[in-house]
Amino acid sequence: MSRLDKIKTFRGLTWVGLLANSMFVLFIIVTLIYYSYYLRTGNIVPVIEAIAYAIEVSGFLLMLLNVVGYAVKLRGRLPLKIAMSVYFLMEFIIMICDFNLIDVSEFYTPASKALIISHCVFSTAVVMFYMLIEKENTVLQKATTVAAVICMLACFAIVFNVRVYASVLVNSVAYIVLFSVILFYDNRGVIYPDCYGEEQKTFSDSGFFE
Repeated sequence: MSRLDKIKTFRGLTWVGLLANSMFVLFIIVTLIYYSYYLRTGNIVPVIEAIAYAIEVSGFLLMLLNVVGYAVKLRGRLPLKIAMSVYFLMEFIIMICDFNLIDVSEFYTPASKALIISHCVFSTAVVMFYMLIEKENTVLQKATTVAAVICMLACFAIVFNVRVYASVLVNSVAYIVLFSVILFYDNRGVIYPDCYGEEQKTFSDSGFFE
């Protein structure tokens, strides 16, 4: 099987999703370090800015590949596919607003408590739709529940008066946990969604830590 064929599998697309969210975490870490340096020195480093934005754009491209790949590969699961698509659109709009590519200052405030809470609640709801990948699988149910709890923890960001990217960071961590669990148990034959072009496996549920 070629590398491209491996990416087209459910496991390969899940790896893409894991990498996409890892890129978002890396982007935010680089940004925090850079702005900490900028506040101390007042020096602008265009190379660092270019690298940071290249990381974020790469993350969005990988996220798009994951969303489109899941939508094409998974049989049915229309609610999940819609939720994933809307979530991607929401994150993309936040990126556009944060980059100031268009003038939205009249209605967009990145540190708005209402924005952060709304983002957390919606993100939590979207994560729960991932149960539809294998809705009778208790391992997946527990994994999505853990990821949803992590998403909701981002609400505490409002206490520190930070930007909505704090919520985005927490969401990325939640998806890293979720995709990591899916990959681990998919490799063990515990999670196996019905996908186009992939051999159907025999159901064998197990406990979360078994």
